[in-house]
Amino acid sequence: MKQGLITFLVLCGFHIAAGQEKEDILVNINDQMEIINGYIEFEKFYLDPEEFLDKMADHGAELTGYYEHERLKKMVRKVGTRTADVITTFYFWNNQLIHVNYKQRPYLETKNESGQTILDYSNAYTKYESKRYFDNDKMIDKEVIGKPLDDIAPDKEFVGYANKMKLLLDNKFYNRDMYESLQGRWLFIQNTDDYIIFEGTIRFNFYNGKFANRLKTRIEDDTLICFFPMDDRTYRYKINDVNDTMLTLTDLSSQEEFVYAKVE
Repeated sequence: MKQGLITFLVLCGFHIAAGQEKEDILVNINDQMEIINGYIEFEKFYLDPEEFLDKMADHGAELTGYYEHERLKKMVRKVGTRTADVITTFYFWNNQLIHVNYKQRPYLETKNESGQTILDYSNAYTKYESKRYFDNDKMIDKEVIGKPLDDIAPDKEFVGYANKMKLLLDNKFYNRDMYESLQGRWLFIQNTDDYIIFEGTIRFNFYNGKFANRLKTRIEDDTLICFFPMDDRTYRYKINDVNDTMLTLTDLSSQEEFVYAKVE
C-alpha cells in the first residue's frame, strides 16, 4: 500500500512538472512571436508560384519571407483555391519552427451586372483556423477554431513543409546577387537556336527555338544545381563566370563547358 502511494505521488509530480514545462515553453513562444511581429525593418523576399508550387493555383499564390538580421523570422504562404484563400503563417526562432497559423478563408458571394451570384475573390472571411506550437520539431499544443471547408482538406504536416520552404527562400535570399546576375535570356553560342532563360530560381530550356523543359535551381557556393521537381534527375554545373554579357558553365558530370551570351 505504501509503495503504491509513493508511486502515485511520483507520477503526479512528474505530470505536474511536465505540464509546467509545457506552459513555460508556450509563454516563451508567445513572447518570441510578439518580438517577431514587432520588427519594423523586415527585409521581404518572395518566391513566385513556379518556384514553390508543383502545379498552379486557381487564383494565384505567393510565398513571402520576412528576414531580420539575415535570418528568416516569418514566412507567409497564400494559395488561392477554387473557393477560398488558404493562408499559412510560419514563425521561426533560431532557425527552428515555433508556430504555425493556418487559415481557410472562403470567398464572399456577390452579384454581377447580370444579377448572377458569383464569388468575389477580393473579399474573404476566416471560416477555419488552427494554431500549432512546436518545440524541437514536435507539436506541443494545438488550438482549432471553426470547421474546415468540405472541399479543402486541412494541412496537418507542417514541420517538413516549413523546413523545405525555408530552404527554398534561404537559397534565393543568400544567393540573391548571383540569381540577379543570372536573370534573363542566354544564347548558347555554339548553336544559336538553343538558349536558356532564368526567371527567379527557375531555368527554362529551349532547343531549336522551342520550349523543352523547366527546372528548379539552387546554388551551393559556385555550383548551380538544376533539378526536375517530380523526379530524381539532377544536373550540376560549376559557375565559371557570369557578367553582363557572358555566362560560362561547366557540367560537373561530363566536364563539358557551355558558353552563353546575354541577349536580353
